[in-house]
Amino acid sequence: MKKEIFSEGLYHTIRVVLGFLFLFAAIHKIFEPSKFAVVIYNYRVMPVELLNLVAIIVPWIEILVGMALLIGVWVEAAALVLSGMTLFFIVLIISAIARGLNIECGCFSLDPEGSLVSWKRVLEDALMLIGGVYLMIHQLRAQLRLQPK
Repeated sequence: MKKEIFSEGLYHTIRVVLGFLFLFAAIHKIFEPSKFAVVIYNYRVMPVELLNLVAIIVPWIEILVGMALLIGVWVEAAALVLSGMTLFFIVLIISAIARGLNIECGCFSLDPEGSLVSWKRVLEDALMLIGGVYLMIHQLRAQLRLQPK
């Protein structure tokens, strides 16, 4: 019984924290898509023709994921999208570090002097990825418990 209460508490805590993190990460990007496009450009991995489209779409996906997690709807799908995006962000940051790029990561701020790509950012994203995977596993286990035997 105590294990179930702990598990549910952990699930809800992770869900709400990740929901707020994704909402917070999207705010600046939504209000300043041109700055976000520059941040994306600085990674040097995307064709210039796609920059504006990606700079507009990504923050809205983050908003949808954050809201779904906060409200508690489509949690499995939101956690899957969150995990995929976070894994992609990890690859981008590691790529930038490996290429010696000293650029703003675009994680939670668009300030050029804000959070630069670093192993700290990789660790933060890895923790979010672990949280997203935990949410998916929790949801799958809950679905399996509800299925008739």
